[in-house]
This record gives sequence, C-alpha cells and structure tokens, in this order.
Amino acid sequence: MGNISSLITKEQQYIRPSGVDYNNAMNKNLLPAGWMNGYIESAEIRDTRSGTGQYIYIAWRTLDGQHLVHDHINIKNDNPVAVDIGLRTLSTIARALGMESIDDTEQLNGREIAVRLAIEEAGEWPARNVIKAYAKTSTTRPKRAGDLDKIRHQIRGNENCNQQTNFRSAEGPTGDEIPF
Repeated sequence: MGNISSLITKEQQYIRPSGVDYNNAMNKNLLPAGWMNGYIESAEIRDTRSGTGQYIYIAWRTLDGQHLVHDHINIKNDNPVAVDIGLRTLSTIARALGMESIDDTEQLNGREIAVRLAIEEAGEWPARNVIKAYAKTSTTRPKRAGDLDKIRHQIRGNENCNQQTNFRSAEGPTGDEIPF
C-alpha cells in the first residue's frame, strides 16, 4: 500500500476527468429503493475527518454479492442529536440480529440483515444508494398497507390504534399479493 497524499493536493483529489458521464455510469449500479436482504461485510470504528468524533463504518453487501452499500453510524460527535440517532440505529441493528447489545464491531461482520435502501441525489455527484433502516431478514417489509399502519402506531406508542392511514394496499385486483 502506498501513500499518495504527498503526491497530490487536496484540490486534485476532487478533479473529475472530462468526457466521462458519471451519472450514467454510476446509476447503472443502483439498487431499487425498498427492503433488501444482505449481510454486513465489514464494520469498524473510524475517526471523523475533523478528528473530533468517531463513527461505525458499515459495508453492507447484497446476498448475491453484486452490490455494496456503505453506512456511517455516529457514536461520538459534537452534535448530541447525531449521537442519539447513531445509538438508536445501533440498537436497531442489535435487535435485528437478536443481540441485547453490541460490544465490538467484530460481532457484526458476516451477519445477515435486511436494510431499507433509498436513492439519494447529491447535486453534481451521481445518485447513490443509502441505508435508511435495518431489520431482521425475515421481516423485510410489511405485506399490506394495514400492516404498515400497525407498525407506525406501535412506534408511536398506540399499539391499540385501529385508525388506518390512507395508503394503497399491496394487494392486486384479485386479492393476490403483488410479488416483490
């Protein structure tokens, strides 16, 4: 492994070669938004660029091995909201893996987990997949809109709420579920 930082300036690191259509080249590798099963290929603690915080870097890979999506979970940051979100995410991952807590990132490596992917547009940069949520692989997505309502009400603390939100059902005209 060689250190190239002494050979190029910070400005040069961000120069893009002309004549390359990055949006077309990169978008061909995007996964569709929604729930997908995969596994955590690697997880490790890294320092933030500013050097004042730390995050858990997660490399999540699809089960077919064809796609890799990265996630950063703040665990030490000057912003307490960022830390709170990070710790909640870490707790969600632990529950999805059937663990009470995570003591070492090594415990995550190689473990199967479902993620909810989204597509994020980033101005002049190509669109990319981002991880929005984690879940057990057996519960990759609600099957009907009513199931989604129950989950939302449980999260909000209204477990007995029977109110339905105005979502379209995932069932087709014959009552069969649409296979996703």
